[in-house]
Amino acid sequence: MSLASANTVKPAYAIAAVALRTNQGQWKAYESQGNCVVLAGPGSGKTKTLTIKMARMLAEDVKAPRGIACITYNNQCARELKRRLAFLGVENGRRVSIGTLHSFCLQHIILPYARLAGIAVPEPLKVAMKAELDRCWTRAVERVKGTDEPPVDWIFRCEVYRRTHLDRDKSEWYGDHEDVAKIVEEYEEALQDNGLVDFDTIILIALQLIERHEWVRRALRSRFPILVVDEYQDLGLALHRIVLSLCFKANMRLLAVGDPDQSIYGFAGADPTLLQDLAKRDGVEPVRLQLNYRCGPTIIRASEVALGEARGFKSGTEEAGTLDIYERPLGLEDQASFVCDSIIRDALGRRDGRQLGDIAILYRDRYDGDVVAKAVEDRGWDFIRIDQGNPYPRSPIVFWLEDCAAWCAEGWKTGSPRLSELIWAWSRFNESVVSDAERLRLKRGLVNFLHSNRDANRPLRDWLSDFRSVCLDESLRREPRLRDDNAAVKKLSEVCAADTRLAGFTVCAFGGQCGSGTHLNLMTLHSAKGLEFDIVVMMGLEEGRLPNYRATTEPKLQEERRLFYVGLTRARHEVHLVYSGWYRTRYGVKRKGASRFVDSVALALTTTADEMDNASP
Repeated sequence: MSLASANTVKPAYAIAAVALRTNQGQWKAYESQGNCVVLAGPGSGKTKTLTIKMARMLAEDVKAPRGIACITYNNQCARELKRRLAFLGVENGRRVSIGTLHSFCLQHIILPYARLAGIAVPEPLKVAMKAELDRCWTRAVERVKGTDEPPVDWIFRCEVYRRTHLDRDKSEWYGDHEDVAKIVEEYEEALQDNGLVDFDTIILIALQLIERHEWVRRALRSRFPILVVDEYQDLGLALHRIVLSLCFKANMRLLAVGDPDQSIYGFAGADPTLLQDLAKRDGVEPVRLQLNYRCGPTIIRASEVALGEARGFKSGTEEAGTLDIYERPLGLEDQASFVCDSIIRDALGRRDGRQLGDIAILYRDRYDGDVVAKAVEDRGWDFIRIDQGNPYPRSPIVFWLEDCAAWCAEGWKTGSPRLSELIWAWSRFNESVVSDAERLRLKRGLVNFLHSNRDANRPLRDWLSDFRSVCLDESLRREPRLRDDNAAVKKLSEVCAADTRLAGFTVCAFGGQCGSGTHLNLMTLHSAKGLEFDIVVMMGLEEGRLPNYRATTEPKLQEERRLFYVGLTRARHEVHLVYSGWYRTRYGVKRKGASRFVDSVALALTTTADEMDNASP
């Protein structure tokens, strides 16, 4: 290639950006020069827009060795962003840091600056495991309320209180609920006494460092002149205050992306008004993405009716989409059987090439998941389950193991995931190793294992057993911050052993847990956010369950609406709503009919059909 022709080769992000020109909102976000908030509806291409814009900012607006910090809601979101950016030639860890709020606070704020600011943190810093958390909460409740009070009655209230009351030196700390505040204080003292922190403690310490110390803000801005936040609506008050300090005091440039209508984690402190207020601030350019490339007009109309507000979304697909409602009067087991034997079997036959992996069954909680999983197992189908009843916890190491398995299956041929990304993540997990020789040994051990085990059909239990003996267990035992991951890997080994449900899992199946074509998807409505499928089946849609009977205030009812809305908008082609009109509780059977959301959608679809009939010649 000549020098002249080399100079005309466009970078990958510039080539990808051509596709944004036809969408006014996407192009406006891509061209933004200052603080920008992108309000992105379902299926609007927000991840594509976000990653292309990030790649451009890194190339054009940030001079090496400075970089960009990207905060997102969970490890699954971070994983998808890393994958998309890799295709644009941007690798995580070089000049881009992509991770959860917890990892950002720990890696880039607490570890480098806490002790310099005089804040004592445990050494080594150990994140408490669930059993340790339970013991600390039990001690706290006993000291404040006595031994007659069950800790479980207080823990959830205390966790929400910690995430929404961030200032301990203000009157509201005790004024809103003194007993809860005192239990929180006792709990935090118990953690400290045991040399532990939890995830909320990590965020609180980081917030304190950022808000109280200008030099910390300057140091962060020097390293990361641009801050990107994905799924802003899910991240809560602490993240919002971190953003206000970094971007409007220290002048970090902000790119925030989210959708207030998909804010469904109020129990974790999420508040959709924070994103709405951010978009209205002086010095912020708001951009709306309103073209939905996923859902047809029928599904879009139903979702806006369920939401209770028109948003003006337009469909970018040629297929109208369908929505059907079914009453199955014999209860949840009857619903599950009908879904398997009628809805799914018919759907598989309606389109050539359609597989179980194109279908998702969504439900309220793990108990519904147990019923559905049994029905699916009885029919001999493979499935992926994402809820608290999932056979194994999906920790950061487990996500990484899934990527390693994907590389061993077919990824080594396709370059997805990239071997360099797997190696870099492995180095991050082994953070206590400081010598170059030892790091080189760890990398060689990983690469040798992966290259020697490129067999998509190998049983997962054998692959994992060898992986653990070669290098994995050594690191899990050594690193204090991998204690939860160590327990997760042990659990994974147990559930894929002989005579278990995952005994037949292969390397290929495990590596496809982020979306396997041959496995039916079972998940809670909360777990489905951010995903999409050809067909979505929502079941257990009784009044009192969705909306939950506890949703007695308008804010809680609106969050239930948003949860239903999220479920509907996961579908590309078909939505199926299933209910019985009654459900069982510990206090007996509740007969309240179909969910009010189902009734509103049914009425809207009937009205639309009548209007079309009246308009016909």
